[in-house]
Amino acid sequence: MSVRKATYRDAPGIKLLLQSLGYVSRTSHLVSQLDMLFGKEDHEVFVYELNREVVGFVAVHYLPQLAFDGSLLIISYLSADESVKGLSVARELEQYVTERARVRKCERIQVHCMEWRAQVHQFYLQQGYQEYPKYFTKRIVYAE
Repeated sequence: MSVRKATYRDAPGIKLLLQSLGYVSRTSHLVSQLDMLFGKEDHEVFVYELNREVVGFVAVHYLPQLAFDGSLLIISYLSADESVKGLSVARELEQYVTERARVRKCERIQVHCMEWRAQVHQFYLQQGYQEYPKYFTKRIVYAE
């Protein structure tokens, strides 16, 4: 297993993995977004590297919880290249994140997964996640 913190050089690989999730982004935009996350204590991006190629990544965010002793770790993105599906890259990334949650004294991990991704739901259930009550999202339009 080769999980490490992401760097700017990983942007092209992360971009491809985001595309596999259905998110299209320019490399320059991705580098800008990574720039906002790098060096911040409550945001981390990790990549899974195989033969010097990024074949998986996960982005996580830590939030304090007013009602609980521990923090909340949120997985905003987790993706593994289909070509390495048999190598359990996604599972190893999730296990790595779980260990990070323990180190950071998180009370739980949360991930949002679109309803139509039933196969991915099974992955999370196998990792010990439980389906949780509904989330509601409000999209905000802003002028640039």
